[in-house]
Amino acid sequence: MSEGLVTFREGLEAALVVGILARVVPSNQRWLIGAGVGAAILMSLVAAGLLSAIAATHVLWEIGFSLLAAGLLIYMVGWMRRQGASLSQHLRTTAQHSSGWVLFGMAFTAVAREGLETVLFLRALWTMQSQLSWIGGLLGLLVAIALGFLLFSLGKRLPMKTFFTISSVLLILIAAGIAAYAMHEILEYGAAQSPLLHEIEEAKAWQLFPPSSQPPAAYGWLYAFYEGKYFHPLHHKGYIGSIFHALMGWRASMSWAEIATWLLTATIGFWWWYRNK
Repeated sequence: MSEGLVTFREGLEAALVVGILARVVPSNQRWLIGAGVGAAILMSLVAAGLLSAIAATHVLWEIGFSLLAAGLLIYMVGWMRRQGASLSQHLRTTAQHSSGWVLFGMAFTAVAREGLETVLFLRALWTMQSQLSWIGGLLGLLVAIALGFLLFSLGKRLPMKTFFTISSVLLILIAAGIAAYAMHEILEYGAAQSPLLHEIEEAKAWQLFPPSSQPPAAYGWLYAFYEGKYFHPLHHKGYIGSIFHALMGWRASMSWAEIATWLLTATIGFWWWYRNK
């Protein structure tokens, strides 16, 4: 679910930029826009492979990428809210007075920026969730492309402000969850190195819904089966809890340090988002 939201938001921003450029440039130069988009997609795929290879070498890389992704998510939400009102006019003005490879560069830069951000965000989510829903990510991207097309077909009849407001709130919650999970990984890695970090890791805010070898007979169908164990619906590996885990980093066992990190990140995120209205 979180994968789809990330690819939807990033894909929609890229689709809006490309759509504006395609509308204002002469038809005989639109191939430059397409070439820029294609080159940016190729670069993003290469970056995804390199990032995955680097992150797999050591847990500290994954922690670093997760913290970077959380910070970038929050910054991007505020930046888009601040620039959204004037971005369209700026792009139109620049594109109308540009030609040739400048148009290629504009399309490439816009899509590459969103592509690289998407790669980083998906890598962080992959680390947090131990798996990635490629179908969800692809579906989010397809919906973004379709919505971008409808926007330029139907104009102001689409409630874009509502879309961006809701997605911004959800992205801030996702960023808080990624940051909290990064703290979890820091404590887990540092517990073997420092008695203090071990104590902080063991200071749990809650420990709920432990997995069991057998589910309750009356409503066992509600329990998710994973790696030989049955998980309560509200456990972060359960059917309901996994949704909250994907959207805001909920886990059935969290330390006070993780909760504090989540609250701090969410507070900063909503403050930054409100400040850029």
